[in-house]
Amino acid sequence: MEKKNNAEANALTPIGKNERKSWISMAFVQAGICVCVPSFLEGALLAEAMPVWPAIISGTLGYVIVVVVMSILGMMGCDLGMASCTLTKSTFGDKGGRYIVSLIFAINLIGWFGIQNGVCGEAFTNFMSEYAGIEVPLVVSNILWGIIMLLTAVFGMSALEKLDYVSIPFLIVVMALGTYLAIKEYGMSGMGKEVTQTMSFLGGVGLSFNFYAVGTITAADITRFQKSRKDTIKSVVWGVFPMGVITLVLGVLLTKIADNYDISMVLIAVGIPVFGVLALILSTWTTNSTNAYSAGLDIVMALGVPDHRRREVTIIAGLVGTVLGAVGILNHIEGFLSFLSFLVCPVGGVMMADYWIVGKGKAENWHPVKGFNWTGVASWALGAIIAYLFKIEYLGILAGFIIYLIVEKFVPSQSRGADGRLKEEKAS
Repeated sequence: MEKKNNAEANALTPIGKNERKSWISMAFVQAGICVCVPSFLEGALLAEAMPVWPAIISGTLGYVIVVVVMSILGMMGCDLGMASCTLTKSTFGDKGGRYIVSLIFAINLIGWFGIQNGVCGEAFTNFMSEYAGIEVPLVVSNILWGIIMLLTAVFGMSALEKLDYVSIPFLIVVMALGTYLAIKEYGMSGMGKEVTQTMSFLGGVGLSFNFYAVGTITAADITRFQKSRKDTIKSVVWGVFPMGVITLVLGVLLTKIADNYDISMVLIAVGIPVFGVLALILSTWTTNSTNAYSAGLDIVMALGVPDHRRREVTIIAGLVGTVLGAVGILNHIEGFLSFLSFLVCPVGGVMMADYWIVGKGKAENWHPVKGFNWTGVASWALGAIIAYLFKIEYLGILAGFIIYLIVEKFVPSQSRGADGRLKEEKAS
């Protein structure tokens, strides 16, 4: 029991084999991340930019990319029991992982925590005013729900498991009920609306991926609790893909049928507001708790905080996001947070090349590098520039992967070891 508590308190300490969890429990956590208002919004944006079937197919292909990349990066976390920021100590060096990657991850996650929490707080304030006759100041609602969501992240993965075991089945039932009632209320005539295509098919694929970009690259934060590579793949495939596609499709259908992509708003419109607000709160809660949890890991590394202070750091990270969201600051930098995905994606490509190609996919070949690993840093920077120039975030993964392998041929990465050879080769 003591070991389990230590594992939850610590941020960067590898998760021991005896502390790993079942793939089913982690699949629920993965599913919880996917069900949120932005996931429905993704479907709405696709529905407004192209016909129904191209919207659904392109969005689904985006989730296929998410699942593939998450599985590859997730297996790295499973092999070593390490969080994403810790894994970067090889590819970027301990200083590169600390001052570049962890900071980018943390800023992005804290920002989105605050923004999504603001959506939840606003819905709660409106609900209490309209249906209970109680005026709850918006700032109070934001802080209240920010703290509630934050507490789950503070208690760690076990608390996230329990939350998702309850919330995911409930949300599935509510989504099915909402869809049925929307069709009953509005009919299916909206499905025949003609749409002037303003987005390419590949643009739709990219949009679908972008909504989950940071969660994809930081997959190891969750999968480090998996027992094997096989379990990692199963939890990602069965957790991410079904719920991702379901929310995508519902976003498309509800936009066409009810002219409102948000399942919670549809439930309110058809006369069951309590279910609507509960759906919005739970879907935000399951996603946002993970944002705060991962942000805590990144800040521990970025600021060099003692490893056993994960809980305290998570509280501070969540409170910062909550306060910034409550006072409206984050609404003005939402574009900047979206821009950060151009910087996040190449991180994954460089990490994959370093671990799977240079390190031959073997845990024993991974080791941290002192200072900056300039081979990884340069490859990441070039990959980010290419992704930004083409305005395709997921292109950064492929660009970072290829560039790293090319650069590494001329400037052998320090992750190979002091003499340019892998540790395994030196032993032989």
